[in-house]
Amino acid sequence: MPSPSTPSLPGTIPTRERLLDAAAEVFARDGLRAATTREIAHVAGVNEVTLFRLFKNKQNLLASVLERVFGEAPATFSEAEEVNGGARGLIGVIEEYVASGFKRANKHLALLRVLIGEIQHFQEHELKVIHAIFLPERKRIIKALHAAQESGEMNKEIDAAIAADQLSALVFMGAMRGAMPLPREYSSRSYLDACVAMVMQAIGAPILKQPLESGNAGRRKHS
Repeated sequence: MPSPSTPSLPGTIPTRERLLDAAAEVFARDGLRAATTREIAHVAGVNEVTLFRLFKNKQNLLASVLERVFGEAPATFSEAEEVNGGARGLIGVIEEYVASGFKRANKHLALLRVLIGEIQHFQEHELKVIHAIFLPERKRIIKALHAAQESGEMNKEIDAAIAADQLSALVFMGAMRGAMPLPREYSSRSYLDACVAMVMQAIGAPILKQPLESGNAGRRKHS
């Protein structure tokens, strides 16, 4: 690793990426409020001046971490046209949403816990930043659900925004439950299958009658 005052060399991780990695680690470990820019710079192997040169302040650094972790939605459900007349249909969109959301929640569960635990202490401008990061993905799945309503795959009386939020909650609770050191009567894969089946039933689409093929997204085994 380069010394704190040395810029990244060819073939090494860029300084900005090292700082984002370090910030995600320190925020998850110490909490958003307790984490310091000095410790983040230390973990990244750079000096604090470099951190401020790249991100100006801790708030901007946190926003960049959250955007990097949660801001990029999977391309597989980014266009609602894939639902309306598409080969995969509504169930394919929900499978992809569940699978990608569960994978991301598991990968960054510690950071999510800290974010939820401390969000009541955030100032208005910080809440706006977080809202702006999560909003695009939420809008994509709501748009997909609206398209499914137009194509007749989804009950038009169901509020698409509520359905999207309930789906996200199911995914997050599954990740939380899986991380607890408690005995389970089912696998993570079975949980995700049940999420898809219940949502499809609740919004007016047919219930899944048989397991999806192992190659399909949303049916990968998560231990």
